Formats: sequence, C-alpha cells, structure tokens
Amino acid sequence: MRRELFCAIILACLTLAGCGGQGFVPAGGKVTFDDGTPVGGGGVAFMTDTFMADGDIKPDGTFVLTSLKPGDGLPPGSYKVTIGWSELDAREGTIYHIHPKFSDPTTTELTAEVKKGDKNQFEFTVTKPK
Repeated sequence: MRRELFCAIILACLTLAGCGGQGFVPAGGKVTFDDGTPVGGGGVAFMTDTFMADGDIKPDGTFVLTSLKPGDGLPPGSYKVTIGWSELDAREGTIYHIHPKFSDPTTTELTAEVKKGDKNQFEFTVTKPK
C-alpha cells in the first residue's frame, strides 16, 4: 500500500507540477474538538485518488501541509480530508483521541477546496471517541 501511494504521489508530482513544486499553493489551518479546545496532536491529510499532502498537528491545533518539501502545500483542487490521532498501548490496544471515522477516507465527511490565490487556511471540528 505504501509503495502504491508513493508511486501515485510521484506520478502526480511529475504530471501536475513538473516535480519542482511549481503550481503548489501553501495551505494549512487548525483542528479543534467540538468543545472548542485545540486538537493537540496527530495529523491531517488532504487526498485525491492520485495525490496526498499531509501535516502534523501542533499542540495549538494548527497544521501546515507538505507534499514534497516542508510547507510547500499542494496543487489547487478538491480534496477529501482525514484527521487522526491515536496511540498503541500494550495493554489496551489502540487508544483513539479523535473519533476514528475522521481518519478513514471511506467514512470522513471532511472536504476542502484549495484555490490558487486564496489563503487556504482551513478550520476543522472533530469529536472525541465515545
């Protein structure tokens, strides 16, 4: 799966951006829980069928998207967004800090439209697991 994703990213890079990041626009934002507190860890991914950019969520809930080099952003377009934060515990198994529906591309309802010339700062609200 990782190899397929890597190949898809390289192909998208060559096709859309000449592999130099040309055509990419900076993007980022903030993730909060539904009670207004910042999500203090985990990661965000913007994806299509052939491309993905991601970023780590900082303690204040902010993130910056990276495709090829830190902070370079991604090409303009429509993206499905996944957000996840979990830990593996030897006794308890996987501990989710964010409801797992947000980290699965088949169940997330989060989307974003990245536009050239826009600020491209997105705010997402997620819930904790029940």
